[in-house]
Amino acid sequence: MKKRYMLFEYMASDSFERVREALFELGVKPLKLVEFNSQTKKGIVRCERGKESALKTAMTKVDFKPIKTSGTIKKLRSLP
Repeated sequence: MKKRYMLFEYMASDSFERVREALFELGVKPLKLVEFNSQTKKGIVRCERGKESALKTAMTKVDFKPIKTSGTIKKLRSLP
């Protein structure tokens, strides 16, 4: 199973646990919150290849702003 990683910004100010819960409430599975920085409010979430468009659509309906999708975490971490 190939995976895709999505860099996002969370508009509300919450903890890692609350962001993780909010992501799982979106209903797109399987999903894993890889990392979240509460100072910059940016994080990386992992999903299956082919589900990134459903995840992006679900994220835009709530307090998430999808920024970029990539096949590697390294690429997303190198973005400013």
